[in-house]
Amino acid sequence: MNKLRDINLFSIIIFVKVYESRNAQSVATLLQVPPSKISRSLGTLRHALNDLLFIRRQYGFEPTPMADRLYPYFQQMLSILDTVENTTRPSALKPQKHYTLLAPATLTCRLGTALKARAELEPGKVSLAIKTMTNCGCEDLIRGQADLMLNFKASDKNRLTSRLIASGELLFVIANEKHPIWRCPPNQMLDNIIQYPFLITECPFFNDRIDPLELYAIDQGRRLDVIGNVGSLSEVTEYIENSDAVTFVGLRVSADYLSHFPGIKAQQLNDGEFEKLHKRAPPPNYYLITRNEDEELPNWLTDEISEFIASSVQKPTHPSLDTESRPTTV
Repeated sequence: MNKLRDINLFSIIIFVKVYESRNAQSVATLLQVPPSKISRSLGTLRHALNDLLFIRRQYGFEPTPMADRLYPYFQQMLSILDTVENTTRPSALKPQKHYTLLAPATLTCRLGTALKARAELEPGKVSLAIKTMTNCGCEDLIRGQADLMLNFKASDKNRLTSRLIASGELLFVIANEKHPIWRCPPNQMLDNIIQYPFLITECPFFNDRIDPLELYAIDQGRRLDVIGNVGSLSEVTEYIENSDAVTFVGLRVSADYLSHFPGIKAQQLNDGEFEKLHKRAPPPNYYLITRNEDEELPNWLTDEISEFIASSVQKPTHPSLDTESRPTTV
């Protein structure tokens, strides 16, 4: 707890700016401070939180899972401070609008960054927070503790409206880059995967009771060795990095995120194997859920969320963007 007291407002500002730009030099230029000051501020945060927060890559800084979890909270803190500052000015402008989105952890990868970038194009100040959905997500939405919710299942609550964003058309195999699975023919991936321990990356209401691969194994007269169920991408890396386990993720952006971790590889399951897997269990659906009476949600917000999810779970329309053999950055 004492270490956390070392975190000051400037360090939080540095964290948010670096997270959004992925570049420390550009942040130093923006804030007109020496690069060494940026390094010291990040060092203070790393020490206080006992985490690297950012890993230097050729293309820029890659946030760690801890940084991904912290960003919405730190960004919200700065937004609240801006609101307080504006409110206390004699010529205070219209109060800042704030929106909270509930979503399963596996759907939030880089979503906050995309929404923040889109919000900056809008007039006036807008703050956004993404919170991990619980089993009481619909009730939280009805009580006004959130404004929108992403889920794999439509709501049956009278006060809520569910809009289908997309049905999943993609699936990515995730395993250690040295795993034997990468040497098998693409049209025999499923039969080879069920020979190894399988990690279920949970999609609530879709595969939390039984995974499609479990059904496939049963149909083949086999028993799938399920070694665990995880609800976040950070947990996936902990299982996969140093084991022979295999898992699936359904979002292109998640596959891309995981493939940036040293020693982890992601590859899209081909169409034939995808169809075999979902013969008995249809692919997941993705819904955006809102309150019936809430007419103040801006169209740009719902459209941006829908576009982000749809573009990551559906096949690209242009042939040159085929990702059957590799994950694609978005």
